[in-house]
Amino acid sequence: MLHKEIIGKQDYRNQTMFTLIEELNLPYLKVDQTLKVVSWNEMFSFLTDIKKEELQHSSLKELAISHEIAEFFLNQIELSSKYVQITKNIYENEGSVLNITFIPEVENEHVCYFIMLEDLSLQTKYEELLTFQHQMQAVSHIAASVAHELRNPLSVIKGFLQLSHLTCDFQKYYNTIISELNRMNIIIEDFLSVSRKKSNRKWQSPSNLIQSLVELMKAECLLHSVELQVNFDKSFALCHVNESMFKQVMLNLLRNAIEAFDDGASYKYLKVSSKEVGEFVHIELIDNGKGMPKEVVEQLGKPFFTTKEKGTGVGIPLCKKIVEDHGGHFYVSSERDVGTKVVITFPLLV
Repeated sequence: MLHKEIIGKQDYRNQTMFTLIEELNLPYLKVDQTLKVVSWNEMFSFLTDIKKEELQHSSLKELAISHEIAEFFLNQIELSSKYVQITKNIYENEGSVLNITFIPEVENEHVCYFIMLEDLSLQTKYEELLTFQHQMQAVSHIAASVAHELRNPLSVIKGFLQLSHLTCDFQKYYNTIISELNRMNIIIEDFLSVSRKKSNRKWQSPSNLIQSLVELMKAECLLHSVELQVNFDKSFALCHVNESMFKQVMLNLLRNAIEAFDDGASYKYLKVSSKEVGEFVHIELIDNGKGMPKEVVEQLGKPFFTTKEKGTGVGIPLCKKIVEDHGGHFYVSSERDVGTKVVITFPLLV
C-alpha cells in the first residue's frame, strides 16, 4: 500500500513538472526507459535541428546515427542513469551553445528521462565580444609601452651602424646589432600573440607562458617607473589554457597594479611569481600600491563595479570568469596604504 502511494506521488510530481514545462514553453524531450521518444515541443526541434518526422516513432539510438547531439544525449543519459541523479552539461557545435539538463524520473515503476535545453548561444557570443573588446583595450594600453621599449634597441642599432660607418668595421658590431634585432622581434611577437583572437586551448607550461610576457611587462613597468620582480618555478607540469586569454588576464592585472600607484610614490614595485601547490599552479601578483579597503575588495568581481573615474567595471569580472572557465580560482586581498595581492590558480596535468 505504501509502495503504491509513493508511486502515485511520483506520478503526480511528474505530471506537475510536465505541465510546468509546457506552460513555460521550455525546450524539452522526454524518452522512456527504452530511450524511445515519448514527447517533445517545437522549441526542442528548432534548437536541435531534429525534424518532427524524425522524432516520431524513433529512439535516441536511431537519432544518434544522423545527429551528433542525439549521440551526446545518449552518453549523458548513461552517466545520469549510473548515478540516478540530475546531471548537467554544455553542448557546443558550430556556434551553438546549449546548457542541457538530464532529469531521471520514476514513472509507472520505470525510469524515464526529461532532457531540458537552455540556449546560451547569444549569451556566449556577447561574452566573447566583451572579452575581445577588453582584450583590445589591454592591447592598446601596452602599445605605447612596446613602442617605448623598441626605442632602446633601435637606439643601439643606430649607434653601432654609425660607428661601423665611421670605423669601416661592420663585422665588429654585427653580433650586437643582430642581438638587438632579435630582442625587438621577441617584443613584437609577444605583443602580437596577445592581440590574436584565439579560442583554442592547449597543454602548455605556465612558466613558459609567464616567461613569454616578461619583456612586455618590463616595458610597461619601465614606462611607469615600476620595478618588476619576476620569480617562477621552472617545471614540466602543464595546464590546459587559451594562451591569448591567459596573457589578457596577466596584462589586465598588470595594468590594474600600475594604475593603483600614487604618482608621487618614491618606490614602486610589482612582484610576479608562480609555484606549484598540489594539483594547481598558483600565480601571484603583489604590489605596494595604495591598496583598497575591505568593503571595496568585497565588491571586486561584480560586473560594472569600478573605483576608476573612467573605468567600465568589466576588467576584473572578465579575468575572474576566464580563470574560472579554465577550472581555476581568482583571489584578491588588499590593505589600505600597504598594497594588493592577486592570486590566480590553474589546474595542472599531473
